[in-house]
Amino acid sequence: MTVPYFYRNDNSRFLSIEGKDSSDFLQNLITNDINKCTKENIIYSCLLTPQGKFIADFFIFKKDDNYIIETHSLFYETLLKKLKLYKLRSKILINEITNLCSYSVFSELNNNMNFIIFCADPRSNKIGNKLICTSEDSEILKNVKEIDENKYHEILIRNTVPLSHFDLKENKSLLLENNFENLNAISWDKGCYVGQELTARMKYRALLKKRIYSLAVKDGTPQIEQAIKDDENDYGKIINVENNSILAMLNIKLAESKINEHQKIKTNDGLVLEFIV
Repeated sequence: MTVPYFYRNDNSRFLSIEGKDSSDFLQNLITNDINKCTKENIIYSCLLTPQGKFIADFFIFKKDDNYIIETHSLFYETLLKKLKLYKLRSKILINEITNLCSYSVFSELNNNMNFIIFCADPRSNKIGNKLICTSEDSEILKNVKEIDENKYHEILIRNTVPLSHFDLKENKSLLLENNFENLNAISWDKGCYVGQELTARMKYRALLKKRIYSLAVKDGTPQIEQAIKDDENDYGKIINVENNSILAMLNIKLAESKINEHQKIKTNDGLVLEFIV
């Protein structure tokens, strides 16, 4: 797309973490380092089960010395419940916020506009800017074309960024299998957090055997959950499909061999897939 465009995150929900123990409370829970979060930028992070399985992903930024969390509505109630469970005696308040809007903007904006956050998406510099504002004022994006969720999902897939409510499974997905290490979502030197032990073990003991890859469809009609096999190898399966782009969970050794040899995957089902690198 050659013209400026944006995606409105209609299903985003927000909550605030307030109080003198806010930093310590979040630091002991989330996968990223809360000290990287300032009023000028936004961080990306996750909450995991004690076994290292995905519960929710979210963005965090600061406003008036409070931490604001943006997550998808699919994860909101579970995330809120977990935060309240872990609160214990921490001197914090957790409140819902209803007057914020979130956009992913693929253009530059006038800095004089009324918004809280406008900075590069922390996951990748190829997937636009994060815009958080307190108003749905159309003037902010009046000269920018809107895209739908399918197009936004395709952009993420092509950059190996999972769209969590489509591509991940709560209490099942593992961060390292889903490229979160490369999405600036994990701090390896911040100390302990919920699920840290298993996540670190996978990384430092080389236990990772499969992960997601982005591929372009050159021939065939891919389907979600479809196995990717040829006569010799079982590569993995398709996680999601948007237009001619697919996100697939593949055996790392087999996938990297194809990438290194600049070869396509040709399956028994007639699919011809080319890695997007």
